[in-house]
Amino acid sequence: MRPFPLIAIAIAVVAFVLLIVPLVQSHRHLRAVQTELGRTNEQLVQARAALDRANSDVEQLRNDRDAAQSQLKDLEARMKELTAELEKTRKDADQQLAAEREASQSQIDTLNKAAEEGKGKLSETEKHLATISEQLATASAQLKQTSADRDAAQAKLGENQSQLDALKAELAKAKEAAEQANTKTAELEKAANEAKTLQTALDQANAEIERLKAELDQSPPPVSVSPPVESPQ
Repeated sequence: MRPFPLIAIAIAVVAFVLLIVPLVQSHRHLRAVQTELGRTNEQLVQARAALDRANSDVEQLRNDRDAAQSQLKDLEARMKELTAELEKTRKDADQQLAAEREASQSQIDTLNKAAEEGKGKLSETEKHLATISEQLATASAQLKQTSADRDAAQAKLGENQSQLDALKAELAKAKEAAEQANTKTAELEKAANEAKTLQTALDQANAEIERLKAELDQSPPPVSVSPPVESPQ
């Protein structure tokens, strides 16, 4: 009878283990499910917040879309106005271009006519230029000859300058001799004048002597005395 209790205990233990193990596993699974549920709740909260933000963004996008559509309508209206203005400007430009083309064609015709007239004048001008070229060639030859003559004249002038310098030196000497001669002439003239003055005085003295002689001859003196006569120097 003893093995039966042991078997019963063993069976009871096995049954207990078999009961405990699923419970433990169930408890662990429950904790895992609770943890996952918590994570899911957090994700759900985050998803709701993201959804709210997405809804706000969608609303903002709708407002932006409405504003963009309004601006698009304004731009379309402005584009229509600009298209009309552009069309009008193009028409005006075409008319102005046509007028300018007509005026330019008229100017071209006038210039062509003037060019035809200028061709005849050009031929005359070319002939005139040929004549001028010949004259220039002749003048150039004359200029070369003149340059040669000028060089020869400059060489001759150098020689003449040397001779002129020599003549100037001689002239200076001659002027100095003339000045000296003039000085001597002045001295001689002064001496001649003094001699003339002395001769005049002597003549006057002789005349006075002659007069006195005549007076003496007219009145007989007891004794005739003749004054000594000075010989002229």
